[in-house]
Amino acid sequence: NKGPQQRMASGVPPLQLSKVPPRLPVEEAGIKAEEDEAAKGAPLSSSEKEELERLRKRVQFLQRRVYELENTGSGLRHRGSVDTGSVRRGTRRLSTIAHVAVALTRSIDGGMPQDSGYSFTKDELARLVKTSFDNTTPADVKGVVLPEIKAHFRGGCKGIAQGLCVSIDKGLASDEVAQRRKLFGINEIPMEPQTSLFVLMWDALQDPTLLFLCFAAMVSLFIGVVIEQEPLGWLEGTAILSAVVVVVMVGSINDYQKESQFRALNAKKDDMKVTVVRDGQKKEMSCHDVVVGDVMILSTGDIVTADGYAIGNSDLMINEKMLTGETFNKRKGEYEMSPEGDKVLRAPIIFAGTFVQEGEGRMLVVAVGQQTYSGTMQQKMSEADAEHSRSVLQQKLDSMTDLITQGGAAFAVLTVLVLFVRMWWAFRQQHCCKESWDNHVHWSEVLSFLISGVTIFVVAVPEGLPLAVTIALAFSVKKMLKDQNLVRHLSACETMGSATTICSDKTGTLTTSRMTVVKLFCGSRIFDNLSNVTLPNPLKLALMDAAVINTMSKTNLVAGDAPGMPVYTGNDTECGLLVMANTIGTGGGPIDYAGENMPYKDIRRRYPEDQAGRKQFTFSSARKRMSTRVQLPNGKYRVFTKGAAEMVVAICSQRTTAEGGVEPMSAAARAEVEAVISSFADEALRTICIAYRDVDFAVEDVEEAEKNLIMIGLVGIEDPVRDEVPQAIKDCAKAGIVVRMVTGDNMRTAAAIAKKCGIVDPSIPMELQVIDGKTFRERVSDKDNRLIQSEFDKIWPNLRVMGRSTPLDKHLLVSGLQASRLEGMPVQTVAVTGDGTNDAPALKKADVGFAMGIQGTDVAKNASDVIIMDDNFVSIVKAVLWGRCVYDNICKFLQFQLTVNITAIVVACVGSAVLTESPLTAIQMLWVNLIMDSFASLALATEDPSKSLLNRKPYSRERGVLSKTMIKNMVLHAAWQLVVLGTLIFVLGDTCQPGQKMCDCKRGLLSNLPGLYDTGSHPFHITSGRPAGFDLAATAASGACPPAFDPKNSSTFKKSRGVMIPHRDPGYCKHAGGSGGNPTQHYTLVFNVFVLMQVFNEFNSRKIHDELNVFSGVLNNSLFLIIIIGTLLGQVALIEMPGINTAFGCTSLTPDQWVISLLLGFSTIPLNIAMRFVPSSLFPGSD
Repeated sequence: NKGPQQRMASGVPPLQLSKVPPRLPVEEAGIKAEEDEAAKGAPLSSSEKEELERLRKRVQFLQRRVYELENTGSGLRHRGSVDTGSVRRGTRRLSTIAHVAVALTRSIDGGMPQDSGYSFTKDELARLVKTSFDNTTPADVKGVVLPEIKAHFRGGCKGIAQGLCVSIDKGLASDEVAQRRKLFGINEIPMEPQTSLFVLMWDALQDPTLLFLCFAAMVSLFIGVVIEQEPLGWLEGTAILSAVVVVVMVGSINDYQKESQFRALNAKKDDMKVTVVRDGQKKEMSCHDVVVGDVMILSTGDIVTADGYAIGNSDLMINEKMLTGETFNKRKGEYEMSPEGDKVLRAPIIFAGTFVQEGEGRMLVVAVGQQTYSGTMQQKMSEADAEHSRSVLQQKLDSMTDLITQGGAAFAVLTVLVLFVRMWWAFRQQHCCKESWDNHVHWSEVLSFLISGVTIFVVAVPEGLPLAVTIALAFSVKKMLKDQNLVRHLSACETMGSATTICSDKTGTLTTSRMTVVKLFCGSRIFDNLSNVTLPNPLKLALMDAAVINTMSKTNLVAGDAPGMPVYTGNDTECGLLVMANTIGTGGGPIDYAGENMPYKDIRRRYPEDQAGRKQFTFSSARKRMSTRVQLPNGKYRVFTKGAAEMVVAICSQRTTAEGGVEPMSAAARAEVEAVISSFADEALRTICIAYRDVDFAVEDVEEAEKNLIMIGLVGIEDPVRDEVPQAIKDCAKAGIVVRMVTGDNMRTAAAIAKKCGIVDPSIPMELQVIDGKTFRERVSDKDNRLIQSEFDKIWPNLRVMGRSTPLDKHLLVSGLQASRLEGMPVQTVAVTGDGTNDAPALKKADVGFAMGIQGTDVAKNASDVIIMDDNFVSIVKAVLWGRCVYDNICKFLQFQLTVNITAIVVACVGSAVLTESPLTAIQMLWVNLIMDSFASLALATEDPSKSLLNRKPYSRERGVLSKTMIKNMVLHAAWQLVVLGTLIFVLGDTCQPGQKMCDCKRGLLSNLPGLYDTGSHPFHITSGRPAGFDLAATAASGACPPAFDPKNSSTFKKSRGVMIPHRDPGYCKHAGGSGGNPTQHYTLVFNVFVLMQVFNEFNSRKIHDELNVFSGVLNNSLFLIIIIGTLLGQVALIEMPGINTAFGCTSLTPDQWVISLLLGFSTIPLNIAMRFVPSSLFPGSD
């Protein structure tokens, strides 16, 4: 025993039992302390928490000492070297102290209510599970887990059952369930409450662009309704608010619907049927009804729905890949170590979310719901910051919107300044209506200047951009679901288009997750095609019998959705052997998996499981094989054996020949077999040897049964690569995306599968492309698992395959790729696939996380951005395609809208600065906004993707959203539109003096041009729609400006019946600044041409990469055609329908004027072709 100084020197804190009254015996003190402290339940102070932590460390030390003493004492007693009574007394004394310490920690930490009757709290049971999960090495099991089970949990399963007051044989009593559910919790992991639609709408409204639009709408409404008091002054502001409402509603409703869909998917998947023992009887129930203390029955194919402690040494083999990433199965039962003590052969804890690969057994449920290991993991992921930053494109658009807004504000301010300077100059020069200040006229003019500035500012704001983004994303999300992609976060859809790296799992994603026999060695021949196995019939039957009889009874093939493609139930490897037997038996013919007429079922009917004399020698990890003995019709017995090729071949003394006979396993024959085994291994095939032996009696001893075997053959089994994956990998390479395989499989298998998939780059040395997780981790991280970026940058450019990886390795890989700024390499946008709970951190860290919909755990799905419904890598490539399509669709709309914006701003600025009013009225601009925002969003943002999108490299994070080609298109199209509109505004229209007849007006330059439809007409011989003041000043005619009224100057008025009538009407100066009259054909024609040029430019905007044919694929987008036709019909109605045209400030046009409008609008199409010959390099923008 160590003294206090020795204990302090060893780093073990001294045990303080200040809570134990000295007058009580130690045992009573522990019980008393446990009861008193459990009853108090007071919160702990920080100092008490520190004391508790020291106490816990001391408890662990005491547990280890008890374990060591008992084991040492057992050895000493066996050797008789010490007094056994002393050992027993010392051990008992130390064990008692440990018990008191455990009681104290339990009572301080929060125990059961005094009347619960149970010895363990739910937190203690959860700690048992966590301790078992965290300590899996033989040393940790011996030093940590076993001592804790012995001291805390009464030695194991029986002690836990006693502490939980449950009978292992009879299970719980039904009347105890309610109390246990109250004390230990329910077997459900409650999802976070679904965000309400109103909260989603409020969150959507926080978008900076939408907030600014709301502000702009308020300003517009105030000016239109309060200041101008025009009848339709509310329209512009209402239109902007309508756009905001549509954006908010579409985005939030879409988010709400997909979240509801995700929850419904999970709820259906989570509710499984389980079998438990209650009231001494087996009962089937929902997994949600399971409680702590239930005895659950597990069998092959079951998914474990709670954490439990295995009862007895069953033959349960559990697949824990979803939790640990390890692909090999683990045997369950009380802890069992290998004779050498270097391996853990069995472990008792069975975790929720794992899969029963084979065997049957029972477990005692010790943790449910949030207390399970996967439940605590999911809870941690929920508590983590789940906010997703705005996507790459959204960030770029935010920056561009700010720039456009600043530019619009600058144009607005400049226009207002120009108007004020013009006004000042007019007063200085005593221009018409500017001889003196008139409050009734000039304050209104000043207000009109400010309104013009606000109008320009509002026109400049790209209010349609958020709508286009939302529509593009919402549309693609709906379509992506058909491509097996359930998008949980909208931004992920667009981000995927910029992906440069995909870190993919192997099993189930690149492969089918269906073990399949792809090669057979039998009779010294190798068969690649099982449909054409040319062997003697007796040998073929022996092979089929061996493949079918020596399998677990629960291994079966059932009909699936695809004809001829069965669903595996039970052991995957054995299912592969059954398929082989079916294929050989039918010669590759069609098989009805829904029926009973199958070769393997015929064999099972001949040798049923309950056949007399049948015995199974179960698989052993030490033997690495299993055998089954059956009785033949002649009364003799045959033993079939299968297992690891090297192990089974070693005990074979003979082998079958191509003729169906048997020959000795000579040295040459053995060498041939070993060469085949090696060649199969090089192809990443799992090689199994099938053998048999005939005996005259029912052999009972496994060693006797498995000797002097006759080798039938070798089968090469693999999880085959999906047929479509190699082409998908080629598509990724062509698209500039590097696929990196991250798997828990061994290096040899991983490299071979990578070669078959096409992941390995032939131009790079193999040793640079493949690395194992441990080597990777040691090279790129320090002792605290922090990334060393400089070392990482030496590895990742060539890295294609990582085998034997852990969740930490995957997380390091993702972190390093995202942080890398290696010269000559693009900044990485990383997509990651994952299906297990352990993949959740990497899925969250990635720019886009893909969870598997079939094999994925709830934790993985909740951490992901996209759920792949069919677990197929091809679906990920489709997500890339959709991501690029969304990016391009938004760019198409952006190119279109900015062209309209440039034209509208210049027209508004020039109109306000030169004409003192815009040629387009507010309600006409409302229609233009509707065309370029809502309609164009639907038309351009809903194009389906084409395979050609994969022919280019991904856009880098640094690349601007506006390319040189897009800017070229915008500038040249806007320039052409401004030339046409400027000509129509300033050259068209006859200028008339007040009271002058049309025939006497000064004709415009184009007034004498004949019509195209009616050659006798003159479509441009129309009255000017420009402000009267502008036209009169332009004519500079004598008396063009009536003199201002002056009672003392008779030249300024005339008398009629003694009344002075001014030559200048009181309203003249008001109307001189604007048209002030009825709608004119002049400005209607300007409006019509402006709209039609935008309509035809929508065709041009469908292409943003200098494609020549803008009509390519247009017939495939019915929505685009509907919107174009609808816009044209709406434009006709606005101009030609009485009442509607008046409201929109228009008047009817002649047929010739319509033909001219259509031709000018269509002129943008040939112009677009001509623009292809203008080098894009002349313009700014990204490459």
